[in-house]
Amino acid sequence: MALNSLLKVNRRGGSSDGQEVTLRANEYDELLTAQGLPAYTEITRKGLGFTVQTSTLFAPLTAVPTTTAALEVWNQTTSGVDLVIDTLYAEQILATAAAQSFAIFAMVTVPKAVPSLTALSIVSPSGQASYTPTVGTPIVTGVGTTVVANGWRPWGMPIANGTAAATPMNSWHAEVNGRLIVPPGCSLCLHVVGSLATASSFHVGVSGYSVAIDTAT
Repeated sequence: MALNSLLKVNRRGGSSDGQEVTLRANEYDELLTAQGLPAYTEITRKGLGFTVQTSTLFAPLTAVPTTTAALEVWNQTTSGVDLVIDTLYAEQILATAAAQSFAIFAMVTVPKAVPSLTALSIVSPSGQASYTPTVGTPIVTGVGTTVVANGWRPWGMPIANGTAAATPMNSWHAEVNGRLIVPPGCSLCLHVVGSLATASSFHVGVSGYSVAIDTAT
């Protein structure tokens, strides 16, 4: 005997909050769904997002990074909360009037000791209060720290400048979309690499989400 069943869900929010509705399929038995809000709305709504960037300008490297991170973001949590990285970004404030190109490099370390603290503001993308890291906060930030190389690689498209502008104020970002995950006790390390080591010219930063996921399976 054939059994008939209906798959239902409850609406959340609005005037019909809690109302039970039936999911539907087309003539090919494909489930009909529609994304009404932008992709990151739900996780941002939960207050899990963060962003942090350097506050002091630094010079880019002219070779692949090895043992120095312009920005280190250490995951201090011990409850299985990982930092899922969404976006890396950088901005060039000062430059020389010469042709040049730059790229963002990043890596995730193996478990390591807390970095030498340089307190940067951890900012929320959903209106929560920012905080300044300490050795006891969920995220600890360091600038110009010494690290062990663990797979530096470039992320996103590089940028290039012509020869005319000495202060171009370039900015760009790299979509990571969860391809970098920082487990507890590990760090995300960032630097900028380019064709010219223009002194005191860059900021670099990262946006992501603090999410309880099991990275052991």
